[in-house]
Amino acid sequence: MRLLIPFLSIIFFLTGCVSSYFKSPNDVYKTPATIYLDDGTEKSGELTIQFETGFDSERFITLFHKESKQNEKIPASSVKCYKINSNYYFPKEVDLNLNGKYYFLFLKRLTDENSRIHLYELHEDYKTNDVGEDHHLYFISLPTFSKYEVWSANGIKLYPNFEFKMSNLVADCSTLATKIREKDKGYTIPGLASEAKRLEVYKRIVDEYNQCH
Repeated sequence: MRLLIPFLSIIFFLTGCVSSYFKSPNDVYKTPATIYLDDGTEKSGELTIQFETGFDSERFITLFHKESKQNEKIPASSVKCYKINSNYYFPKEVDLNLNGKYYFLFLKRLTDENSRIHLYELHEDYKTNDVGEDHHLYFISLPTFSKYEVWSANGIKLYPNFEFKMSNLVADCSTLATKIREKDKGYTIPGLASEAKRLEVYKRIVDEYNQCH
């Protein structure tokens, strides 16, 4: 994760000269949002999260209440998710570099609330590829997973032998499992596939799994 920020950016942040922004789910500054806590409480205000920049390594988020003009620090461990516009972001522990080192970060949920398998996206604002496109990583979550657990869409839990590992996860939908196991077109992921291509295949599998009875 990005640990260093240009000196001027730090000065602007500390002196309050930065306007509100949403750069990524983990680099947010005074953006209107709704927070949903594990105890069922909902809070609205202007959200600040600085996990990606390194400003806050203590797992707190900040909600500014305009009415009282007060900041409220909220432990991220008590947050179920937060919402900005129509998007929901959930705290997860992710193995970014597939090396066993986990980071506590918010991921955007790409699937409907009642999906049988959830897909999540991590957008890292500061990382781009060779053609200047923003960097995205994708993760899946199953109903049996713990609150923070996700699997990388190209991690060891699913690769190598994607056709066997993924088909086993959806074994109760035999038609879908067979398509994956037999590497039908649109249900397999080549080793050099882009993240966008991987996401396309995962979405197809999840959509079909949700419709399977």
